[in-house]
Amino acid sequence: MTDNMKNQRLNQLDIDFVRSCFPTFEQPLAAKTAFFENAGGSYVAGPVLDRLMHFYLVNKVQPYGASEILNTAGEQMDAGRTTMADLLGIATTDLTLGASTTQNFNTLAIACEGFVSKQSEVIVTNQDHEANIGAWERLCKRTEAKLVVWEINPETAELELDSFRALLSTNTAIVCMTHSSNIIGTINPVEQVIELCRANNTRVAIDGVSFAPHQWPDIPTLAPDAYCFSTYKTYGTHMGVMFTSEDFRTQLTPQSHYFNERYANKLLDTTGPDHASIAALAGLGEYFSASHSHHFGVSDVTLYEKALQISALMHAHETELCKHLLDGIVDLPITILGRNNTDGREANIALTSTKYTSAELSAHLAKHNIAAGNGDFYATRLLKSAGINDTEDGVLRISFAHYNNIDDVNRVIAALKEIH
Repeated sequence: MTDNMKNQRLNQLDIDFVRSCFPTFEQPLAAKTAFFENAGGSYVAGPVLDRLMHFYLVNKVQPYGASEILNTAGEQMDAGRTTMADLLGIATTDLTLGASTTQNFNTLAIACEGFVSKQSEVIVTNQDHEANIGAWERLCKRTEAKLVVWEINPETAELELDSFRALLSTNTAIVCMTHSSNIIGTINPVEQVIELCRANNTRVAIDGVSFAPHQWPDIPTLAPDAYCFSTYKTYGTHMGVMFTSEDFRTQLTPQSHYFNERYANKLLDTTGPDHASIAALAGLGEYFSASHSHHFGVSDVTLYEKALQISALMHAHETELCKHLLDGIVDLPITILGRNNTDGREANIALTSTKYTSAELSAHLAKHNIAAGNGDFYATRLLKSAGINDTEDGVLRISFAHYNNIDDVNRVIAALKEIH
């Protein structure tokens, strides 16, 4: 970094720097592939890989103990937990690390059995990933609570706040919704939902899996009761992150070993996730810190603030690329699910063609070394509600990450024009 760069804020993402932080791009297969399967799992940042390999090589033992090898392993895991909490601006006691977000939602739903009763109502949406529907549907079956579905507008595939207001009642115990859809990409009005629920003494659980890769979640400002996302979609190891507020946890039934109930961060830990994956999360903090220093210069702001600031550059970069894609395919015989512009949405595009199946589109892109899958992406209910009955073929999904570049997008545009 030059002296000028140390004192100068960059006003856009340095894509060459970003890609240099991901060793995957040095591999021949990744080097020739335009990767747009990011909503299914992102590439992993170099510092995360370094810490993962170090743990497996040096400290793959039962952590914590008197001997140095055990104690060092525990210290690395503690660093991973602390780093993730610091990135989110929350206390480590509010953080649960699980095997996946699906696992975390299942655990959370079971833990809610203590306050969800036959007289209760639970609101879910038909826009969500199945992980944030099925867990609550099963809860209602066990408790005989009423499952209430906040349905999309079938014309737009979006959730409308007026419809939610009509569903919210004095019996609503908890509302479970996605921050942004993994299909249509629209950013939902979670702030307004949380505000309405606060006044109604209703809990709110937010699925941020599709949102977090594009905009780092600002949990302290949002102030939900629960917020979940996946680190393997945010450049880390395969884990699920779950925030729960201290106040909410007083209502939850512990899901840990009874002797661990005194530890807040173990209260909802049912599986004991992979030790190395936890330790490697410290590398995510290194990546955000290095990116922040490169773009903003040396700074003593918190890791939470660094994550939000660098994420804003990432989001702006993705939005610009997404607009380029939408402009480039506007004349093709395709239909975009949701908004056909970048206003109020993430860089996650789902489309269908009037000439080809989604599987044929995906296969054609693959011939050009472009990775973009097709299917329902665990949002079957959304696709059916939006009029797509063949959910196995589903949609072609082109999902961006901040390390995508303009060449990647031009290749997609050219390939879609070629087949049409």
